[in-house]
Formats: sequence, structure tokens, C-alpha cells
Amino acid sequence: MSGHHMGLGDGRGGIGPRLHAYIRARAQGGAAMVGIESSPVHPSSIKGVRPHLFRDELVPELRALADDVHEADSRLSVILWHGGHNVSHLGAGPAWAPSPVPSAIYNETPKAMTAGDIRALVQSYADAARRCREGGLDAVEVQTSSDYLLGSFLNPVFNRRTDAYGGSAENRLRIVVEVLEAVREAARGKMAVAVRTSVSHQIPGAPLAYGSEDSLAMMEMLAAKGLVDYVSLITGSHFALSELMPPMTRPRAGLGAEAARFRAALPVPVMVAGRIRTAGEVENVLAAGAADVIALARPWIADPNWLHKTMMDHEAEVRPCTSCNEACTFAQRGHGPATCTVNPEAGRELELGEPQPAAARKTVAVVGGGPAGMEAARVAALRGHRVSLYEAEDELGGSMRLAARAPHRGELQQILDWWLHELERLGVPIHVGRHINDPASLNADAVIWAVGSQTAPTAVWRRRPHLRNGIPGSAALPHGRDVLQGRSSVQGTVFIIDEEGSWPSISFAEQLAITPGVKAVTMLSANNPVAPDLIGTTEAGEAIARLRKAQVILFDGVVARVDGDSVETTDGRWFGPYDSIVMMTGTAPPSSVPADVLPAGDCVAPRGVWAAVNDAARAAREI
Repeated sequence: MSGHHMGLGDGRGGIGPRLHAYIRARAQGGAAMVGIESSPVHPSSIKGVRPHLFRDELVPELRALADDVHEADSRLSVILWHGGHNVSHLGAGPAWAPSPVPSAIYNETPKAMTAGDIRALVQSYADAARRCREGGLDAVEVQTSSDYLLGSFLNPVFNRRTDAYGGSAENRLRIVVEVLEAVREAARGKMAVAVRTSVSHQIPGAPLAYGSEDSLAMMEMLAAKGLVDYVSLITGSHFALSELMPPMTRPRAGLGAEAARFRAALPVPVMVAGRIRTAGEVENVLAAGAADVIALARPWIADPNWLHKTMMDHEAEVRPCTSCNEACTFAQRGHGPATCTVNPEAGRELELGEPQPAAARKTVAVVGGGPAGMEAARVAALRGHRVSLYEAEDELGGSMRLAARAPHRGELQQILDWWLHELERLGVPIHVGRHINDPASLNADAVIWAVGSQTAPTAVWRRRPHLRNGIPGSAALPHGRDVLQGRSSVQGTVFIIDEEGSWPSISFAEQLAITPGVKAVTMLSANNPVAPDLIGTTEAGEAIARLRKAQVILFDGVVARVDGDSVETTDGRWFGPYDSIVMMTGTAPPSSVPADVLPAGDCVAPRGVWAAVNDAARAAREI
């Protein structure tokens, strides 16, 4: 398991109970080695709440964690990290980098490191490695991947130095060699010393992009010097986020062929990561000779018992990662500690933990069969309650089922299938086509209400709260969700008024683009770009490129009024005439939630899958 940045530390530079519990759960779940998230070796690399490897106070915490991990028959590693130009000066000093090239994240010019800075940095790596050795860790990985600090030294796009640390490949590698020499000396043979590196940085349009030839040559040099015990491979950079943390549109085990070249050329074991999800995929990568060790990050977040279930031939019970990159990127996006869209226990082991048997067995009715209802029914049944699930539609899944049917979102179906499998395994009766108005009619000891939301002009109110009835002239227009559900149909030239952005709008536009009878799709988005909240989830740029490739015409703007088959924007532009105009303006809870129920999900407030599943997991623990 690799060290995905979860932001679960104690906020004072320590590991703290939350991160400790998270890592311990994965060690107990069967991982051969678990990784603490990338941790800064120097105060110039403070970002989020990662453990500070530059503090001696961390050693007892490392030792306590290592003891627990070893007790679970696993090994503990950490990535020795410096973020380079991918760290903001706000709250700290200037970012350090080989040359003054800003990052793709922050529009800040970093400080080009002096010779003295480099000496101090090498010493800080040595000190960090010593602390790890004293803490009982089994391996340290020096982070040279992506355009973090050491990776930026390796890449001539970022490294424009004219001293001994720039220019030739040997010079660009020099700082990494010095770091590894210092780290190996500090490890004293007690820990494996490895390098985590990018096969390629994949910087769009860059001729000197630091591709796999350059990367392999660098790794060969390090191995020839006897400085690395193994090499851990990922790909991409902050200029290619969808490679760095591949979303569901990317191929499974996509680094296989590249990794095989590294493994053939290097005299040390090769570890590989990157959208490897199932036991079969693990076996395929190993059988193809592409790697000696498989690193999984997100599948372990989704299910800490991934390996135990797989080894016991219970793979159907593995809660699948959908590569949605939503909740596991919370920390990167500054939203607080990361967790998992489908597993709210991830990172919340101390608060939630595994569902415990209920003190008294009750009859529980769950109304609504979307993600919230299915998770609530699953957890309540696991706790020993007699659970029944009621859904007004003819099949379960709610709005997530619509999302899973949209182009490029099919892997969302896997988690719906898992919930269904679990409900069947737990013997939960499912009643579809049952619309429940009165919870009292269910004669249950407890009712969890998870009926979802309905279309509304809520997204319009974000900019214009005074438009209580929505955009003038739009009252009779269909909503995109109505079209996806088959309640309305559109044809010919279609104009989408997009006020909400994000996945619903993207998926709707992509679906329309392949709908028979639709000639052309134009989307006027009040959000610029279409999905600002998705930027950190690695797929936004790719999704917008897909829309353009599908010949969806994209405009920015806010609609002032609809006039028949045309619309006027607030800045006086006119669009039209169109054969069909469709609204994407958000959803709101139903007008009232009955008394004496436990509400969960979008019927409380529409917030997406993570919140629905999180609500449900908590509600089902209260009964």
C-alpha cells in the first residue's frame, strides 16, 4: 500500500491517533507493507497536516505505529518528501525549487535554491532517515516523482541551473545521489532505501518533457551506484493530474508496459502503482514480468480488508474503488481530512469503525434505494437488525444509477452492484416500485428516510437568490435529470442552461451528444470552467476536452431570461433559436421530511454521493 496523502495527522506535525488508526487498519487487513503518507523532511515543505519528519518529537509516535504494524505482521514505510514549488508561501517561507518556475497549482515564483540550501536539504534527509530508523520503520522511499522538489531537479523543463546541479543528466541527478548517500548512511542497513519516481512527467506540449527514456536512464545510474534497494513507479506530474492519479476513464494497470522496461533494465526490484484494482489485475502485472511488487493506494482506502477478502475467495465482498477521486482528494483540495466516497469509515476509524452488533434487535425500514438507502440498510443489517428496503422506482441506485449510465462513468455501477450483492448476502428484502408516503404504515421500530432530492432552481440562487421561481420564462422547461430518466425528451438543436456545473452537467451533455435525434448540443455554463469544484479531482480538464471532442459547444455566461426558443444573458447576448432548451439548475430536498425518521442523504440537503453514504453510515449506527 502506497502513502496516499490523507491529511489525517494531528495538525501539529505529529501522526496522532487518527492517522495511526487508519494505517493500523490497513496493516491488519493484510497489506504486506503500509506507507505513511508523503511526509516533509524540511520546514520549507510544510503543507496540510502531514507528519513532520524534521522533528525529533515524531520518533516515539513512529515507534508506536511501527510496533502496531509489526504486530499485524506487516511492514511500515514512509515517503521522504519535499514538495518543491508545489507548496505555497502562505503560512510558511518561499517555496524551494531548482529554478524560479511556478507550479501548475500555485501562481507563485519559488526561490531558486542556493548551494547552502542544497547542503541543508541533504542533511535534513539524513536526519529524517535517522528518525525513521529510530522509529523502527522498515523502508524509506525518497520522493523523486512528479514535479516535487527532487523530480524538478531531474527534469530540464524545471531545472535551468548552470552550477553543478544543472545541465547534464549527471548534474541534474547529483542532488538525488547526495540525498541517497546521506539516507543510506543514516539507515545503517536497518531499513530498505528506495526511490519513488515518475516514468514520465507528461507536460503538455513540452519537447523536453522528461519521458520514460530519461527516467529510466536516471534510475539505471542510481542502481549502478548501489544506492537503491528498489524503485517504485508512478507516472505524471501536477501538469498531468489525470496521469498522476488516474480517474475511471484511464486504463486499468496502465503502467504495465512501461514498468516492464524498467524491470528488465534494473538490477533491483520494481514496484508499480496506478489503477490496479483486482486480484486478477495484480496477477496479470506480475505474470507479465512488469513488476516485482504491486502498490495499491485507493483500493485500500475503499476497503482496508481488500487482501483478506481476496485471499479467502470473497472478492465479491471487496468494496470497490471507482477511481472517482472525490473524497480521497479532500486533503489535496483543502477540504480537511481525506476519506472515501464509498467508505465513510476510511480515515474515520476512531469515530465510526466497523459496525458493532446492536444492543437490541429492531425492525428497521429504509425508504429510498439510492446510495444512502443501500448503505443504511447494509450497516443496519450488519448490526443484526431486521431490515427492509423500499424504493419508489423499479430499480435501486437513485441518481447514481443515472450517473453510471452516462458516458465514461460506467465504473460507478460497480459500487451499486456491490451494495446489491451485500444486501442479498445479508438477506435484506428489497421492495421496488413502492412509494411510501407515511412511515408509520411500515410498522417499524425505526425508519431511515433516504428519498433523495428533486429538481429545483437552487443553483440559480447561488448568484441570484432573489429569483425565487428561477430564471424568468423557464418554468415550463424540462430539467436534465427528467430527460435522463426518460420523463422528457429533446431533439434537434439542444441548448443547456447550466447553472450547477460539476458531474451532473458534464454527464448530461455527454449523454445528449450521443442521443439519437439530437443534432447539436450547446451548453452555456455560469461556472467557468464548467466544473470548478472538480479541478482537484484530476479529471476536470479531461472532461472538458471530451465535451469539445464530442462537439458540445461551450459558452460562459449567466442567463437573464428565456424567451420562447431563445435566451438572453445578463450581459446582453442572445442565443437561439433552438429546438429544445433544458435546465441544469440543481436539486432541493422534498418539501418536508416526516417526523420521527432518521433522514440521510440528499433529502436532508443535496451534497453528492460522499455525504449521502456518510449520513447513512452514521444514521444506521444510531439505531
